[in-house]
Amino acid sequence: MFKKTTSQKRVKYRSTPKKDEFFKILKGRVDQYFIDNDITKHANGMMYFKTVLAFTLWAIVYGLIITNTFSFSYVATIAAFCVFGFINIFIAFNVVHDACHNAYSPNKKTNKLLGYSMNFIGGNSYLFTRMHNAHHAFVNIHGIDVTLETHGLFRFSPHEPYEPKHRFQHWYFMFAYAFASLHWTAVKDFKWFFVEEGIGNDKNVEHPREEFWMLIFSKIFYFGYALILPLLILDVPGWVIAVSYLAFHIPSSIMFALIFQVTHIYTGTHYPLPDDDGNIENNYAIHVLETTSDFSRKHPFSTWYMGGINLHVIHHLFPTICHVHYTPLTAIVKETAKEFGMDYYENENMWQAFKKHVRMMKWLSKEDAEVPQYGASHQPEALVFK
Repeated sequence: MFKKTTSQKRVKYRSTPKKDEFFKILKGRVDQYFIDNDITKHANGMMYFKTVLAFTLWAIVYGLIITNTFSFSYVATIAAFCVFGFINIFIAFNVVHDACHNAYSPNKKTNKLLGYSMNFIGGNSYLFTRMHNAHHAFVNIHGIDVTLETHGLFRFSPHEPYEPKHRFQHWYFMFAYAFASLHWTAVKDFKWFFVEEGIGNDKNVEHPREEFWMLIFSKIFYFGYALILPLLILDVPGWVIAVSYLAFHIPSSIMFALIFQVTHIYTGTHYPLPDDDGNIENNYAIHVLETTSDFSRKHPFSTWYMGGINLHVIHHLFPTICHVHYTPLTAIVKETAKEFGMDYYENENMWQAFKKHVRMMKWLSKEDAEVPQYGASHQPEALVFK
């Protein structure tokens, strides 16, 4: 049913002392920021507020739906499910994402407990943590970065084997993004648990037995409250429930997919390949700068709603820092990158990021498309080498 696509090559970074100096100075400045302001790197009052708000809204909206409050109108029922979908991704952005990076709390048990929110909204915290961390470690590296893997549906990398359908991918990608969360809840987790032998750089993975049962029971719980109970309880026809379930997934899925994809697949990004020994000729921090882009940095509400995922560079550089601190830290990254002659990629807003994503999808739709493997880090005039 599925083809196994994860590369069997083990990859590592091969840096130099001069390149390492960039991250050494950057880390020192970031650490000093928390010392100077006498604050924790983890959750603060705003983070706690967002967490309570997220689950309170979830309970209120679902409670209203399941008690037939909106059943007087087919349109109201469908709209309520749509809002419910955006609440679910708000939980994913603002609670799950930080918890699975151990960024929410210094207590790992607290993070693990909050990470189970992913199961609550249809995913699987165990697989998300493993796959997402694998992506973090090897961004845009074909065969290792699991987010590039689409079983041939897309050509997200110039190193992905070309197929004739890819010449249309810049036309159909939005349709596929619309069904990404449906695929995730019903197919993706099972595929990565039962079919793939490796996850990124981890080969021959054996999943704990307790995670098997967690996967099964949490999927039963999710489909139970999201689909089965509405079919049994709501005073509307079955077709309204079916349309509502699509409305629950599709609009929020488009937003969810785009927010993540535009940060790595855009005109200006790079796609390094390991050599025969599995080496990437770069420092990890500089690799992040050359494969990652921010957007809407100066739009506080965007950052607030998206859990700082739009400030993706700082997130990849310091994933164990809670997202509520990203805005001032991004300014530090930008300034340090400038000092070292490194490019910091950003877009003023989501629309600009989206256009660059479309252009890259169109470029990669060409069989002979080429994209540089490295950026300023491999230019002799880069300050990082002085």
